[in-house]
Amino acid sequence: MARVVKYKRMPFDSLGKKLFAFLLGELASIWIVAAAAIMLLPTVVPMQFNWSGVATSSGLNSTLIAIALVFSIVPIVILIVSLLRFRIVNYHPYLLNTPSFYNIVKRVPSSRRSYWVNKYFETLLVAGVYLSGILLILILEIYTAASKDYLNGYLGIIAPLIAIVAVCVLLIILIKDMYKKMALEANRKRRR
Repeated sequence: MARVVKYKRMPFDSLGKKLFAFLLGELASIWIVAAAAIMLLPTVVPMQFNWSGVATSSGLNSTLIAIALVFSIVPIVILIVSLLRFRIVNYHPYLLNTPSFYNIVKRVPSSRRSYWVNKYFETLLVAGVYLSGILLILILEIYTAASKDYLNGYLGIIAPLIAIVAVCVLLIILIKDMYKKMALEANRKRRR
């Protein structure tokens, strides 16, 4: 039976801490914008728009809270997973279905394994910061449309969705780069 690798707890470096704080700030901003919308918008606001940007139906402004709730899911999950990263990799590694990571990190010197776990989760925080920024822009666009009774066009909604796809591509590139650096370090250890 294969020996299970345990990783020592290690705090994020300064970049990881800044990314975590920034993501937390974006999450708070989503809720600040939602609270401001509830206080500043009239009780009845447009809820649906046609392709020309004209409002076709309306509803209570309190339903806009549902948007903030849905948009909060991504940053909350990323923040929680980042906080529990060592518990996850030590006791529930199957939750991170990343066999490439586990395969390479086992070949890295044991003193550097926690460093690479942190780098992996910093990459996740980078994606979270970008995604939450896009969601914040999107929620601002939705609330602006509700205040004007007019949507500036679906480009304001479609552009963030395209940006989300771009963030996913960025995440893949960052993880590939991290794997490459980690493999280089693992191969250096082997040559010694």
